[in-house]
Amino acid sequence: MSGKTYDLQDENVKVKAETVLNPSEDPEKVKKCLQYVANGCQPVLKDGRFEATCTGSLSLHHIRVGVRSKSSSAVLRKLLEWNRRGDLTWFFLNKQAAYSRVISLAEHYEESPLGPIKVTITSNNLDRIIEWLLSSK
Repeated sequence: MSGKTYDLQDENVKVKAETVLNPSEDPEKVKKCLQYVANGCQPVLKDGRFEATCTGSLSLHHIRVGVRSKSSSAVLRKLLEWNRRGDLTWFFLNKQAAYSRVISLAEHYEESPLGPIKVTITSNNLDRIIEWLLSSK
C-alpha cells in the first residue's frame, strides 16, 4: 500500500455481528458483547439470535485494536482469506471473551462453548479493508 495512510471512515464497508442467545444467558450481557465487537452498532434480538449491522470501518475499531494488541493478525488474515467469497468475508470471536472486552479469535464454531460471535465484513474494496484492519499503523 506504498506507505500511504487511508481515512477509511467513509469507506463502503458493512459489518454484521451475530450470535445465538442461549436460554442460560442474560440478554443484556449478550447485547453488550455485540456492542463492543461491532463498535457503534445497536443489536436487535430476533428469533433467538442477536444481530448488529452497521456501516463504516470505525465499527471494526475494537477488533482492529484487539487483534493488534494480542499479535493475532496472522491468524485473522488466515481466517479472512479462508472464509472470503467475493466481496464478503467472515470470522468467529469468542463470546465470553468479548463480554470481558477482549478480542479472542475462534477458528471453529466449537471453540466458543456458548456459541461464537460471527463477524461478517462486506465491501467492494475488501482488500483495502483487510489491510487496514491488520495494519499496525
